[in-house]
Amino acid sequence: MALSVDTVKVLVLLGLFVMTLAFGSLPLVLVKLVRSTGAQQVMPARGQSPTNRLAAYKRVVSFLSCFSAGVFLATCMLDLLPSVRHNLIRVLFSLSVITGFPVAEFIMICGLFVILIVEQIVLTFKESQACGPGDESANVRRPLLPKAEHDELTQSIQSENSLGGLSDEPHVQHSRDFEESAERSRPGSPASPQKTHSPLRALLLVCALALHSVFEGLSVGLQQGISDVLGIFAALVLHKSILSFSLGMNLIQSRISRKLAIKSVFVFSIASPLGIAIGIGITDLWNSVSSGLMHGVLQGVASGTFLYIIFFEILPKEFNDGEDRLLKVLFLIIGYSAVTAILFLGDDTKHPFCLINDSTNN
Repeated sequence: MALSVDTVKVLVLLGLFVMTLAFGSLPLVLVKLVRSTGAQQVMPARGQSPTNRLAAYKRVVSFLSCFSAGVFLATCMLDLLPSVRHNLIRVLFSLSVITGFPVAEFIMICGLFVILIVEQIVLTFKESQACGPGDESANVRRPLLPKAEHDELTQSIQSENSLGGLSDEPHVQHSRDFEESAERSRPGSPASPQKTHSPLRALLLVCALALHSVFEGLSVGLQQGISDVLGIFAALVLHKSILSFSLGMNLIQSRISRKLAIKSVFVFSIASPLGIAIGIGITDLWNSVSSGLMHGVLQGVASGTFLYIIFFEILPKEFNDGEDRLLKVLFLIIGYSAVTAILFLGDDTKHPFCLINDSTNN
């Protein structure tokens, strides 16, 4: 008995959810295993101190973070942006609007500005709540990027409870008290902004990836043939596996609790299956002009969010410490090349977009 198209889509939905959740949880599981193994080793190996082990762990996390930045950069510039341009050109052409203005790029930068404005509003509110009216530190403009000497201070504070910022609880009392006393002695310390920047940016990244994943799922749900569904699913599994693993690495770097990190991975994992489910039910609606316009605008905003996360969070943080610069560049290129290879071998490159042929077929 042959399976129907909808049955295949449901199986694809379940398989995509399991694969994405597994790869997204893998970095969290590895960090937990590393921490539990380190806790069992009361006496360090000869010639290897706990500080050296922590430095090695942080170095690996840093390399993988640069890899994830390359993945996100390729996803933004080679996947999201062309999709936005494709949809907006079709919508504008159907409305008899012919223009040479770069609409897709304009919406992408607007999305970047929206995220920048929202984050700065949130940070301004948090700083005004954290600092009293008579606190002189409230008037100090703290830099976005951390200084090397502060990293050396916080590294010794966080080593016993955290790897890369991920912890079972958001804060530990004795470490927090020591850090606050150090911050009082240095009014311009960037410790406080780093705590508020990283979780917010990590959640913004989850939202951007989830939004993109919904539209990716729609591309599967809108297919009418089993071969088309399976072909897109094969490429999507590879793409989502890398993205999910990269998201897990970014969550490790952020200062959020383990429960929130697991919830974030779950939200991202269920986004594509949700898009598939929606695509099954709204095939006729999604072919309309208004739906195409909404698709293009939302994808453009998601592209701007990707740019913000890459160039305001990951790359400045990794290249500011001055260690292993060339190796970090190498991992950045490897991550970019991985997504590039997947996209290059996909069906979209075999059938390039042509507005004249597309409009003629419709």
